[in-house]
Amino acid sequence: MAAFGRRTVGLRRVGHPGHRTNVGYAPMRLAALVRGDYPPGVYRWRSRAHPGAIGRELAGAGWAGYPLAGHEVTDAARFFDECASTLAFPAWVGHNWEALADCLADLSWLPGNGHVLFWEQYGRLAAGDLKAWRRAYETVESAVAARIRYAAPPLYVLLRGTGPDASPVDGKPIPVLPAAPPSTRAAASPARVTASGSVGSRPRRAR
Repeated sequence: MAAFGRRTVGLRRVGHPGHRTNVGYAPMRLAALVRGDYPPGVYRWRSRAHPGAIGRELAGAGWAGYPLAGHEVTDAARFFDECASTLAFPAWVGHNWEALADCLADLSWLPGNGHVLFWEQYGRLAAGDLKAWRRAYETVESAVAARIRYAAPPLYVLLRGTGPDASPVDGKPIPVLPAAPPSTRAAASPARVTASGSVGSRPRRAR
């Protein structure tokens, strides 16, 4: 399993009742996700931070991060393989879109109060197989929405690297998550965006 290890930091309890978790006192790049400022969904994230460093920050808050190496994902079969390897799917899971949707909506075998999938170089799939790119995006959106309905730990999918800036499903812009960590940004509340796959949820105002 490609999750990052855990570490101990000073913690405080934050977030709304359905998405309440621990957040380290030290600034972290994805603190806004852990706090629940942005609804679960698919986002573009332009940060160049190393996935290992981000994963350690998430682990300190009781979350888990998973780097999906997309540089070789150019078709559906390779996408299935990479997801299965990255997220430690059970061996009996089939390599098809329906099985992928079921697994992403479940993830009960993975520890953590929340999950962040870093899809690196996501544009490779879009360039190699447009149909597979659309199905992959649609499947991820569906799984995120299912997890919201069943109050499962939140799932965020962060698209990194060069790739399409519009959803292949409805053509709407893929929302962008600010790349700068909280310590380098103004103390204003996060932009009011609707995540792709968030079934219309809106982010909370930062406290």
